[in-house]
Amino acid sequence: MTPQPSTPSDPLANGLGERSTEDSDPGEARKSAAKALDHSPINHPAVSTMANNQDVHQIDVCEFASLSRDDLERWERIRALRDEFAPPFFAARFAAAVNAVRGDVLTAVLRSSDGTPLGFFPFHRVGGVGVPAGRFLNDAQNVIAIPGLKIDWTAIAKAAKVRAFNLHAIVGSDPDWVDRYHLQSVKAFRADLGGDSGDYLRRLEKEHRTIGKQGQKTRKLGREIGPVRLEMDCRCPKILEQTIAWKRAQYQRTHILDLFLPEWTRDLITTLYENSLAQPGLQLDSAVAGDDFSNDSLRGICSVLWSGDRPVATHIGMIEHGRLHYWFPTYDPAFARYSPGTALFTETIRAATQHGIDCVDMGYGEQQYKTKQTGTTTQVVHGTITDSRWHRIAFAAEATMVQALKRVPMKETVKRAIRTINPSAGIKKLK
Repeated sequence: MTPQPSTPSDPLANGLGERSTEDSDPGEARKSAAKALDHSPINHPAVSTMANNQDVHQIDVCEFASLSRDDLERWERIRALRDEFAPPFFAARFAAAVNAVRGDVLTAVLRSSDGTPLGFFPFHRVGGVGVPAGRFLNDAQNVIAIPGLKIDWTAIAKAAKVRAFNLHAIVGSDPDWVDRYHLQSVKAFRADLGGDSGDYLRRLEKEHRTIGKQGQKTRKLGREIGPVRLEMDCRCPKILEQTIAWKRAQYQRTHILDLFLPEWTRDLITTLYENSLAQPGLQLDSAVAGDDFSNDSLRGICSVLWSGDRPVATHIGMIEHGRLHYWFPTYDPAFARYSPGTALFTETIRAATQHGIDCVDMGYGEQQYKTKQTGTTTQVVHGTITDSRWHRIAFAAEATMVQALKRVPMKETVKRAIRTINPSAGIKKLK
């Protein structure tokens, strides 16, 4: 038995009480990148490699910062070949951002007999165990590999000098992994807008009463507080700081581990938001400009729902090639009666197409609100990938304890007491 994954980086809802990650069309930019893989002079040897040699002959493990520009270009072109790698957590730029604030991202590079990279896997080595780059802020993991490549986790672990990889959201996993490593599955959700987000929202309003009634609440907010407007891409650092403060307060009052307790997690959000990296890789830093995000390389985004001159709900996410990862929504509790978080989501969907957004990814985790806000459901798997029987036993024991705690009577009271005594309980997930 493996642990139910910790609630992902978006564990709290948005006005639906307090409870608040794949893509059918990754966009023209990703298609162009895939085409470039077959025509770029840098990667010309890969053409015959991919056609005739699917074997990994060598695995090199190096610091992320030591990867060359050619390596990072190769990373992105391989990524573009498979739709399941569309989530931004697979971007070289995301790994670069994590490394910029932590400095400990390692990368396993799977190479063919002629040294051509066939796959990349960024990770941290923590206590002899490999964990995803970005820890529990990372909502999608796997080896970023060419189609059809056989992944030997035992060989990767040996090269990485770890006894196991503990992964909580494996996207596009091989069915054999589930059986061999006793992995469990959990649903992931996204909204595929189909080029008309207004029509998508109208269908949601008909299918889900909560969404259908939100318009009344939003209009009431406008009448009683001030005109409601959405600022999709707010570039004000103070609003970003306010969003983090609101989210931290939300974690505290709901007795959930504060994901922004470690300084590096706050620095990661700021680095992505400022769109400034020491080693950007394939995608160059550039000033954020314009209202169409369909061709934007990976960067942070902060959206704000205003009522008059007051921000009532905000969201920190990531945008890349028209795909919005809906990451950290939050709101001002003073306006809770208007369900401002739901208002922020509905207004984001309403405006999505005009901003070049065609997919809103809500990530993994089976919170009820996601079924009301999304129409596409997939599966991710989680658990420990290891050949060590003892590590698997220890991992399963921890899972059993976690599940037992979830079933105890008055669990909210117990959770409150634990968080009061030890506010950083569970912090090892972020170290």
